[in-house]
Amino acid sequence: MAVWIIGSALFIIFGLFLYMLFLAFQTNVHTHSLLIDEWPRDHQFHVFFISDIHRRKISEKLIRNLNGKVDIVIIGGDLTEKGVPLKRTNDNIKKLAKLGSTCYVFGNNDREVGEQNLRSILNSHDVHILENNSMKFEKNNFSVRIVGINDGFAGNVKIYEAFKEVEESDVIIFATHAPTYFHNAKKVSKPHLLLAGHLHGGQIRFGPFGIYEKGSYREKENSTELISNGYGTTAVPLRLGAKSECHLITISGRH
Repeated sequence: MAVWIIGSALFIIFGLFLYMLFLAFQTNVHTHSLLIDEWPRDHQFHVFFISDIHRRKISEKLIRNLNGKVDIVIIGGDLTEKGVPLKRTNDNIKKLAKLGSTCYVFGNNDREVGEQNLRSILNSHDVHILENNSMKFEKNNFSVRIVGINDGFAGNVKIYEAFKEVEESDVIIFATHAPTYFHNAKKVSKPHLLLAGHLHGGQIRFGPFGIYEKGSYREKENSTELISNGYGTTAVPLRLGAKSECHLITISGRH
């Protein structure tokens, strides 16, 4: 009897481990729609947001499925971490840059591979590194301003400097690795969309319980906040209750 109980328990534990491994390497693209007053109904802008790639390889299938559907890619930090081969990081950036103009903000693990090494890879693929500054993109005479801040764990966040070039006519997207800076951004400006990752949704959750809050897409008054569970994992390549995810956001005119 005891042997049967132990065997059953081991079988369940092994099955759970395999399921958590499966969840960690899924590729889930969540689609979101954001309506804004500033644009006419027929105008659209498509943003692909991915964060916390860490040790994962970007799926070729993901890139094929998104090809032609993206106006801009925003990488929300933790593109890599200590021990990840630079070639893998280069390959991931090369794939993402195929989708369109690409912006990036530093995460707390990225500099572990050597800041200059990472900057060289990003620059070789014409990725816009946002560290307390912004980039303006235009489509059909309508402008979108991507505002990004440096990694707060490095102590170099300058929120006012990041927004200094924002114009009244801009539709504003704010990108930060850690969502704790959403409040700061709203104090100095009125972003239409705020993007972050970092928390991994807790990565391993038991029902409603996890180390951090689960990722969410929340429409609030005059702004929308997206906190992603992230594409990869850290510490252990396992997930439970917080699936791997990336996001395709379509910004459309309301009127």
